[in-house]
Amino acid sequence: MNFQGYTYVAGESPVHRCDARVKIIALFAFSIAVFFVRTWWGMAAFAAVAVVSAAVAHIPARRMLVPLVPVIILAACAVVFAVVGSPTQEGLINGLFLAVRMIVLVAASFIVCFTTTSTALLAAFERLISPLRALRVPVDDIALTLSLALRFIPVIADEFTSVRKAQIARGATLAGMSFRRRLQIWGAAFSAVFIGLFRRADALASALDARCYGAERANGGKRYGD
Repeated sequence: MNFQGYTYVAGESPVHRCDARVKIIALFAFSIAVFFVRTWWGMAAFAAVAVVSAAVAHIPARRMLVPLVPVIILAACAVVFAVVGSPTQEGLINGLFLAVRMIVLVAASFIVCFTTTSTALLAAFERLISPLRALRVPVDDIALTLSLALRFIPVIADEFTSVRKAQIARGATLAGMSFRRRLQIWGAAFSAVFIGLFRRADALASALDARCYGAERANGGKRYGD
């Protein structure tokens, strides 16, 4: 199971050459700051930063847009729920604002994943939280977990795309269907995605276990054979 093949886009752009720690800190700050934005102009500025960063990194538009399809669908659902909860113009505007915020946040995380290898992400996480070792915090485990969590974001999109292609191949198109039937199809797609993700997680756990991950610490810090 090669995550890097699904996510990393090789390149020599300034974004690619930027230290992984800087990108992680920038993404963290970006994610926090975007929640404090209350105006459309402010949200447009954050969206512009994401678009410019993707352009500078020379990430193909299709590579960015295709994984965003499930996020856009979730964002559309958020708009519908917002309108149902408050069937007014203000409810619609709030729902749209939430949807745009969601898409911008995920797009920013894609840029980090597409321009940073898994190895660089893991090393960056370890260096950023390494001072916590003095407090006996399992830095290695946390770094691996955070790296995999970030790496799984585009993997989810790939899984969703595969499921939709399989549905379309079996004739499950949305053309001419009622809204209720469309919801059923999307619900089935997301259910299949979650099953696929659990399958990937199980395979990843088996791979880590086969490589004896954590065995050295479980053995009192000694290597087998010592």
